[in-house]
Amino acid sequence: MTVQHEADQLVDAYLTYLTKAAEPLPEERRTDLVAEVTAHIAEERAAGVESPAEIRAMLARLGDPDEIVAAATDGLVLVKRQPRYRSRDVATLLLLPFGGFLYLAGWVVGVALLWTSDRWTREEKLLGTLVVPFGYLPVLMLGSLSTAACRTDVNGVILGCGGYTYPEWFQAPIVIVLSAAQLVMLFILVKNARPGRSAGPRG
Repeated sequence: MTVQHEADQLVDAYLTYLTKAAEPLPEERRTDLVAEVTAHIAEERAAGVESPAEIRAMLARLGDPDEIVAAATDGLVLVKRQPRYRSRDVATLLLLPFGGFLYLAGWVVGVALLWTSDRWTREEKLLGTLVVPFGYLPVLMLGSLSTAACRTDVNGVILGCGGYTYPEWFQAPIVIVLSAAQLVMLFILVKNARPGRSAGPRG
């Protein structure tokens, strides 16, 4: 790791922590505070504070981000920070993949919770609705289907066939693709869940 890279990491970690700690502040004050601290750090670095040891000393002089935010809250009405996941959001993320096993109704409830949530954008809601409807239920059903099986007599003469007529090579790739699509969809929803990203109940 180069000296410059380590110094950049120290500054980035400090500003990230400060930004997180400042979330309860009103938006304008939060933006101004982070901008002020960022500008101060830039000025110090431009004046010759470069090594990791110098960066650490400079950040120590600035103070703990929590203390900076506490000083900035004097006389301000704080914004109540919403939790990233509420119980309804956890239910949404469980019912979309597994609700189909609850007589299909569970998946429908999951979709309803998804569309009335403020955590996801319209595009993400469409993704959660249209990628493998009813979740893993159709994937499991497809995986349990049997290919066409034929009975023969001792001479190899076909007596009859039963089951579903599709080639064996077709089944596994489709099951894998559908399962992977479900996982990707869930990953996107979990990663992007944030309060206030679209219209929906808040709380």
